Amino acid sequence: MHAATTPFLLALSGGSGSGKSTLADALIERFGSVRAVLIGEDAYYRPMSDYGDTDTAEARAAIIESIDYDSPEAKQASLLRSDLTALKSGNSVNAPIYDYARHDRSDKTQHIAPADILVLEGIHALSIPEITPLIDLSVYVDTPDDLRLARRLRRDVLERGRTVESVLSQYLSTVRPSHYRYTFPTKFQADLVIADEGLPAYGHVRPTPAAIERMLAPVLERLAHAGIAP
Repeated sequence: MHAATTPFLLALSGGSGSGKSTLADALIERFGSVRAVLIGEDAYYRPMSDYGDTDTAEARAAIIESIDYDSPEAKQASLLRSDLTALKSGNSVNAPIYDYARHDRSDKTQHIAPADILVLEGIHALSIPEITPLIDLSVYVDTPDDLRLARRLRRDVLERGRTVESVLSQYLSTVRPSHYRYTFPTKFQADLVIADEGLPAYGHVRPTPAAIERMLAPVLERLAHAGIAP
């Protein structure tokens, strides 16, 4: 049992559909919700009010159309840094909740208490300079583009009711360019790179326990070196 004097921040990134959420969930399950907490970087998308007038439906639609949600600039880095600093100092925070249906921040918040391990997960978890000094272990999940696109296409079409054309249009116009501009370069600065060999991590299809153990093993080893064990 590890009694951390300072919570350990593990930042987990990778492209959309890389399987990073699956790995993050497995870490939380392994350590338990008392010793490990998940901070979703996506929760820190800027509220619509940051972009100007949102009084009319036309104004909101124009703003939504203009935002590159795959750029780190779409995230409120100052709030994320403030919350992570508070958690690492042993203080609880009320983290934002993002309402994807409204493309805006919810009026509700999520209470997060500090724990031995703070797992920050998201495509920009390693791409926001303001939070880099707070990270104790950076992990990048490296997954082939075709597999990530297949997962994203299946999810958005079958689970979110989108058309194939709209998914591909968004992928080619913003998702792919932003991935190679912001997310992919962090692979070469990450402390640990985990190769995804094709886990079917989408929808209700889950990786096998053996596959999850293979991805978990190097992360658990690094944590053990830091004095943190399940």
